[in-house]
Amino acid sequence: MKRMNAYIIFGVLALIGIIALVSWNSRQNTKTAEISENRTETRNIEIRQEERNLKLVVTYDYGEKTKIITEKATVEIIKSTMESINWNEFHIVQLEDKNANGYKGLDVGGSLGDDGLASGLVTDDDHILLVKPLETVDQMTEILLDFLEGEDIWRNKYEYK
Repeated sequence: MKRMNAYIIFGVLALIGIIALVSWNSRQNTKTAEISENRTETRNIEIRQEERNLKLVVTYDYGEKTKIITEKATVEIIKSTMESINWNEFHIVQLEDKNANGYKGLDVGGSLGDDGLASGLVTDDDHILLVKPLETVDQMTEILLDFLEGEDIWRNKYEYK
């Protein structure tokens, strides 16, 4: 009888151990899957960014002169371009999406003086403007960087009509 109780106790302990091990293992697998999913999502974002070739163009002298800065804009190029411009004079900085069907360009521009600052999205069919007025060059730079990061990010952050 004592032997039978020992077998039962041993069996119950073994069963509890197996359940604990399976539970622990499934949590580890879930964590591994989440890490893998996060890495996959990060890689997908990087791939989408790599596939988006945005041309950076600066227009000045009230539209009389245009200069292509780069055919493939990066965060660094956008920041340095925005910092190099004398915003006391009228300028427009535009990111043109070369991968879009038809024409699509997001622009920021104006001057810190009388003209004020604005942003717009131009397509073959439409021209919409940022609802909230811009006040700083930093705000314009942020809009361009958000558009560079992805149009879905940009559209969810700003209201254009």
